Amino acid sequence: MKKITLSLIALGLFNSAAAFAETPAPVPAAIAEHHGPIRIAVIRNLGSDDNTTQFVAGAIQEGKKLGFKISTFLSNGDDAKFQDFVNQAISQKYDGIILSQARDPYATALVKKAVDAGIKVSVFDTAINGEIPGVTVTQQDDASLTELSFGQLVKDFHGKANIIKLWVAGFPPMERRQAAYQTLLKQNPGIKELESIGAVSSDVQGDTANKVGAILAKYPKGKIDAIWGTWDAFSQGAYKALKENGRTEIKLYSIDISNQDLQLMREPGSPWKVSVAVDPKLIGATNVRLIANKIAGEVTPATYDFKAAAIPQALLAAQPGAVNVASLGKIIPGWGQTEDFVAPWFATLEAKNK
Repeated sequence: MKKITLSLIALGLFNSAAAFAETPAPVPAAIAEHHGPIRIAVIRNLGSDDNTTQFVAGAIQEGKKLGFKISTFLSNGDDAKFQDFVNQAISQKYDGIILSQARDPYATALVKKAVDAGIKVSVFDTAINGEIPGVTVTQQDDASLTELSFGQLVKDFHGKANIIKLWVAGFPPMERRQAAYQTLLKQNPGIKELESIGAVSSDVQGDTANKVGAILAKYPKGKIDAIWGTWDAFSQGAYKALKENGRTEIKLYSIDISNQDLQLMREPGSPWKVSVAVDPKLIGATNVRLIANKIAGEVTPATYDFKAAAIPQALLAAQPGAVNVASLGKIIPGWGQTEDFVAPWFATLEAKNK
């Protein structure tokens, strides 16, 4: 009888523990009692290239899971248009704003204006001068991106090569990559930069292809060994020019990744040797998580860096089936995954919004 009683008590305790474990985490009042859905504006100072599409998709998908309404705006590198989008979002009283690729001299003032209006802000690859209370500045680890991509070029050519650099000034990640590049150049005097080109426009790929084509006409075979692209939209244009001009002896090294990049890297005879990147969908999703935590009153950091991973052409070529950005996690450990800024109450919202 004693054994039966003890067993029943144990069973009761087990059931109580299980019930307790299954109790949903309470959603913070600022979100649970919010009138209507949380509204977040994602404003990016680039065009609708594949990388941007992935970034936006990550933000939208994360927002949908939480029951948030995500609105997206792309300004194609037009700073005036970008500022108009931000001012409109402020006047429309969005709950949160995510800024991407905002530049000096206007970015800091815009962010402060949004914060002063009571809007929660997270930014990615944006020029912010000094720390603004409540704002998280996120960025890719640009030194690592440069070291892994340009460093592979240096290694492949044993420290001696004539190169073309695809780069544009004025964007924070570009400036950080340039600084890391300059350091590596000093360490490798056998690498000679012949030309540096790049511009942000509504047709980055086409414009870059034309510019690279003109350079190829200037330098005959044997004069250029490699091209280093600081952005995959530049690299896509360079790839097009190399193929069209029959100059695939020139090897291509790039930063950032997209489904189009992966396809080009796997084409027969492709000169595209490596891409180094962070999953753009993860970047978009993580910034939405940060905004959610800010609205909820959770503590968030002033800065956050996304770690880069190298994607070698040889690894892609060894895969028997199709490869896309979403499936890279099967061959690149940790790709597209992080539990950073996932609060316990996220699961409660996700269950509610399935």
